[in-house]
Amino acid sequence: MVPNEKSFPRGGTIHTDAKTAAGSSNIVFGASQKKTKKAPKQKDNLLEELIEDGTEQLEAFSAETLNMDTLQEDMLVMGVVKEASPTALQVALPGRMFARTLVADISEAYTRVAKAAMSGDTSEYHDLTELFPLGRIVYGKAIKTEQLGSNRTSLLLSLKPADVHAGLQHKTIKKGFIFSGAIEEIQEHGYVIETGIQGLQAFVSCEESKQTLHVGQVTFLKVQHIQHDTHKSTCTCVQVDQDHLKIKSQNETNLDYILPGSIVRFKVGKHLKDGLKGSIMNESFAAYINEHHLARPLDTLDAYELNQDYNARVLYVMPLTKLVYLTLNLAIKAGEDVGKESEDQVEEDDNEQVEPPKIGSVVEKAKVLRLGSGGVVLLLNKKVKGIISFGSIRANFKGNYDKDEVLSKYGRKTKHSVRILGYDVIASMYYCSDDPNVVNEKIFSLDDIKPGDLVTAKIFKRDEKIKGWAVRIGKLNGILEQFYLAPNVRYEVGQPVRCRVLEVNSDRRICYLSNRSEYLAKGLKLLTDYSNAQVGNVYTGTVVRCEDNYVLVKFGNSVKGVLHRQNLKHQSSFFEGQTTKFRIQSRSKELIALTLPEDKFQLGEICPVEVTNALDAGLEIKITFAADDLEDDEDGHPKVEEFVGLIPLRLLSDHMELLQAHMRVHPVGSLTEAACIMQNIFSLRDVPYFSGELTKVWQSVQVGDIIRSYVKHATEQVVELMVCVRDYNKPVKVHVKMLRLNAVKSAPVELVPEQLLLVKVLSKEVETKTLTVSAKLTDVWSGDLSDTAKLVEGYLDEVAQIKTRLQETSAPIAKYSVGDKISVVFKGINPESHDWVYTVDGCPKASALLLSSLAGSATAPPPGTKQQVVVLWIDYSSDVLLISNKKVDIDHISGSGDLSKNMVGKAGMKAKVLLKLESVVVCSLKKGTNPLVICPMRLHPNDVENSGSADFRQGHFCNIAFIHDKLPIAVPETVWRIWRGVKRSAAEEPAVKAKKAKVEEAPAKKKAKIEEASPKKKAKNEDPTPKKKAKIEEPTTKRKAELTNGQKKPQPLTNGVVKQNGQLFYEDKAPAKNRRIETANGTAPKSKMPGVASFWETDPDQSKDNSSDEDEEQAPVEPAKKKRLSAKEKAKAEVKEEQRLREIEERNADPNARLETIDQYERLVISQPNNSMSWLKYIAFLLSNTEIEKARDLAKRAISTISFRETQELRNVWSARLNMELAYGSNFEELLKEALNCNDPLEIYISVVDILKKNEQRERLASLLTTILNKFKSQPRVWPLVAESYFWLGKSDQVHSLLQRALKVLPNLEHVNCIVAFAKLYARNDAQDMAQTLLDDVVTSYPKRIDIWSVYVDMLIKGGNVDSARNVLERAVLQKLKPNKMQVIYKKYLQLEENHGTEATVSKVKQQAEQWVRNYAKAAVK
Repeated sequence: MVPNEKSFPRGGTIHTDAKTAAGSSNIVFGASQKKTKKAPKQKDNLLEELIEDGTEQLEAFSAETLNMDTLQEDMLVMGVVKEASPTALQVALPGRMFARTLVADISEAYTRVAKAAMSGDTSEYHDLTELFPLGRIVYGKAIKTEQLGSNRTSLLLSLKPADVHAGLQHKTIKKGFIFSGAIEEIQEHGYVIETGIQGLQAFVSCEESKQTLHVGQVTFLKVQHIQHDTHKSTCTCVQVDQDHLKIKSQNETNLDYILPGSIVRFKVGKHLKDGLKGSIMNESFAAYINEHHLARPLDTLDAYELNQDYNARVLYVMPLTKLVYLTLNLAIKAGEDVGKESEDQVEEDDNEQVEPPKIGSVVEKAKVLRLGSGGVVLLLNKKVKGIISFGSIRANFKGNYDKDEVLSKYGRKTKHSVRILGYDVIASMYYCSDDPNVVNEKIFSLDDIKPGDLVTAKIFKRDEKIKGWAVRIGKLNGILEQFYLAPNVRYEVGQPVRCRVLEVNSDRRICYLSNRSEYLAKGLKLLTDYSNAQVGNVYTGTVVRCEDNYVLVKFGNSVKGVLHRQNLKHQSSFFEGQTTKFRIQSRSKELIALTLPEDKFQLGEICPVEVTNALDAGLEIKITFAADDLEDDEDGHPKVEEFVGLIPLRLLSDHMELLQAHMRVHPVGSLTEAACIMQNIFSLRDVPYFSGELTKVWQSVQVGDIIRSYVKHATEQVVELMVCVRDYNKPVKVHVKMLRLNAVKSAPVELVPEQLLLVKVLSKEVETKTLTVSAKLTDVWSGDLSDTAKLVEGYLDEVAQIKTRLQETSAPIAKYSVGDKISVVFKGINPESHDWVYTVDGCPKASALLLSSLAGSATAPPPGTKQQVVVLWIDYSSDVLLISNKKVDIDHISGSGDLSKNMVGKAGMKAKVLLKLESVVVCSLKKGTNPLVICPMRLHPNDVENSGSADFRQGHFCNIAFIHDKLPIAVPETVWRIWRGVKRSAAEEPAVKAKKAKVEEAPAKKKAKIEEASPKKKAKNEDPTPKKKAKIEEPTTKRKAELTNGQKKPQPLTNGVVKQNGQLFYEDKAPAKNRRIETANGTAPKSKMPGVASFWETDPDQSKDNSSDEDEEQAPVEPAKKKRLSAKEKAKAEVKEEQRLREIEERNADPNARLETIDQYERLVISQPNNSMSWLKYIAFLLSNTEIEKARDLAKRAISTISFRETQELRNVWSARLNMELAYGSNFEELLKEALNCNDPLEIYISVVDILKKNEQRERLASLLTTILNKFKSQPRVWPLVAESYFWLGKSDQVHSLLQRALKVLPNLEHVNCIVAFAKLYARNDAQDMAQTLLDDVVTSYPKRIDIWSVYVDMLIKGGNVDSARNVLERAVLQKLKPNKMQVIYKKYLQLEENHGTEATVSKVKQQAEQWVRNYAKAAVK
């Protein structure tokens, strides 16, 4: 019903004759109304007066349309089918309301047919899209329903004849009665009708050949003949089209039998402010028409003359007042017919028909016609009616606002930009919005996006059903399913995510997205339609199902294909969620057979390429090669094919500061060579490597091999690497902790995609085709600093090549070299970086820069000043010279790039750090005139901690050591001292300390014997051995140096187009001289590596002193001949041996001694087999030495050794195993299942919660908490544990509901303890108000619980609420408790006042306590 409250704008005026006592208490039904009496008659019951008194009728003075407030329960309303799906209808109702009609709400017959179809009998079943075309008029009973989880009310519309016609009686049915009936049964000569009117049987005659209706279908019928009986009536009906539902006017018609949808004659009686007032059925009933329900949308009320009759359709009848509401719009259109004018209207209009606006489109110049009923009426596209509702206008303002001021901008003929929100099929007008946020939104409807588009979505909630996320794209809803989520990415609500649209589902009004890197690749070709699936083409798809015989792949728009495993040449492993490229093998309608694409180029194949485009992401290239067929083209030339690829920016160089320089020297149209990395990805930086190395294949990979790899993805804990091995496309994972040597304290490990790392193969699983690798520096590098010198030399060669390329293009900056003395002109200071900016004198296009760190606190010269400077470095990426204007630098730096011979191999040279770049550090020697010294930032590509430059501070002095024979390349002296004696095989394992002790034992004994010999004899015995060793090792070292340092010059490549030997271009060159020598079985011979395991802990000074002794200890190659000892010598040797054994025994017996060897830890666990802490120390020791597998085996051994009665000790070891597997392994879930089977499940779950918190596993913790609550909800300690985890997860808003759940599940005896535990958690997490509320309720309900009073007071004191604590204690002392309990309270009270009060308050508490004791004694005496 329409409320009578005042709102804006409101039609109608209050008549003075209606302001009576009776009128003021009128119940309002349907519209603002008044009562007019033909004859006064006193009635006690107002409802009786409305229903029984025929001489009285409610009269409305406003023709407002229907809304959710005026819609009565079980009211009959006309609707129009706006959308239809197989299982539901969306029906438009008057007043821009919508209702849903489900399968069970059509008819009893259709429900029966639908149930049969679910059982398999579909002979009579037709879905709703066939039975209800768009624009079909229906009427039904409206039912209001509350949506779960929200305060919104939705509508259901029941079309069942039994629900709609429940109030009709068969005896009152007359000829000409029009109603809606359902086909109950189809017979040979017609249809049996389901009328819903009790006692009425209906039949529609129709020959079988002309039958078009189906069982359960609802249609309009008109009674043609009827026979009445006492208990039942029988009628014959005819089917009536919805445009011919006209009812003849009769004087005494019962309004209940004029159903919505019927057409009647309406006589205009009065023009209201918002519509027409009139009558129907020969002025028997009052009727109203809203201004939006006129015959044509743009008609005005003045077009309808008084006392004229018009055909009108019944929309609804208000149940109690019997006021009828009509529409003059008989030609209601929906679907594709919207906006199309009828033939009569086209004839009347001379103007051309205007294309109707689309939903979601923006109309720039919408003209205001007037302020109408419910909103601002607009003229769209000069011929279409629109409206901006007052509700949408009010929504733009918060708080109080001036109504007149708001509506002032909607003056007549003003123009506004609006967006079409929807179409009201009953009122034939568009409803719009002029909200700037809505109008300017780029993505508003599904028409604004299509599959394949790149969009930015915003995450707004987690969807546990799909294990993904619900997102928003503009005003649209989207879904990121689990299979299409980018791995190893943390997602949070509100986070923007770059995605590609995979599918737009118009039925569900939702779109499906993916943010995987494979779908975000530039130039992606997405398959969105079966007709576009051309045989031979390659498309990106995602594996959604894996079976033994086939793999189901999903592309865009739910296009699916099948990959049969038997069609694959090689055995390939697939997993659900894997996204890769597939080739269309065959297609038959919607059946697509797939295969894997053959790579045009294999890994490591070097190809001549032409740069076609320079992108932000890198260089787009084109490769021209001979076509597979040998036919010639029309001009007689051999046919060629073109392959388009990409060289990503990071693959242009190993050095970050040279990337943009390479972009400059490789312009569009330039020719170069690139090595294939994968499919259409090529690399410029890897050409030298693949030119001189055989490319590894899976079969040739051996344990111990050192393989080149690239970072695919890096997180704070795990790095995914792609190894350069053919036929192996799985990423290998390496833990970040395993990369660190802790050479530099708290040095961050920053890895970027495509960064180069070398890995060592630790194991090879042939069955699962997996590799386990290590990327630790000491595993992949021999420690030879000459390798570091070669890296720097390669860097300088790359810079020289860039300079040569720039010289060819006559670039100004290519004229200068490092060390040149030039004249520059000062221009000013950069306000952001504070660097001094110069231009080169005589060459204004060449810029120079004096860094602020070099300028220091010096005063800048006036602009235009000329200065003499020295070039420190040339930044070819930024096209700028880095200079120094200090006289000391100009004097000490020479232009020659060669190192003087007297400097070769020298250490301890003092140098000043001038520049610290991305890859190198530029220094100058303190004394003499020398070239600039170049030091590497990293000793090796795997030196992720930058240990080679940790000692360098810009502007400071440091000691350096030269490591190159010709070029001034150096490292810090401390680094040189650590690594100078280390030359080992990278495949070798470090020796264990225990074993090392045994090896050193023999030289120690020998040394004791030699000490007794004479000095002369000693010199004789010692001298020849090192010389002989030096002679023996000299040719070996020389030969080894030749093998490791020599480089084979790669064969020249020709830019031909001929394909030979099955390869497109040149690949797998002959191995270079520096290739690692392998034995016959493919593994390198192992050699010992003395003392490198803990080299970072070595004191540099100590290493300097001990370096000279290393040769002496390692000098004897062969044991000396044994010499008979005298009795005295034997006695001395026995004494020394006894002393050595005693020291060992004392060290082993000392419980406080530090354990450093495996033997010591073995003795510890043997002596304490049931002590879990001993086992955990042993495990930690192995983990510190990166012995992951040994640590796992030791944990298993501990579990089998500890007694089964020691449950707590076993749980400690299981917790350690789980923690270790989560940090270093990938089988956490399987290990958790095993732990649950072997231990108390609850205890294990509690331990796992702590483990997941420590490792920041938020998503896994959230799912685990759900499992714990489902399994152990009856355990009281589970609920505080989960609540604490909720606080840690940031879900504090869910803790209160969790408490309510706990109180429902736990027994009453546990309620108090549970509430107290939750209160402590609230207090611990800065929610003091909630904690106080909970404890206050508990102490009020249980005043005798002294422990809770104490907890309450302690919590308040800890939170700084001393006054609140004092008030609580004052409440506590008023309780009537036993003396022992009151003693506790007063002690607590006294302690509070002593710590936080005054002497007066302390004495007051003591007096109160004494008074209580006296009162209690008196009461006891009585």
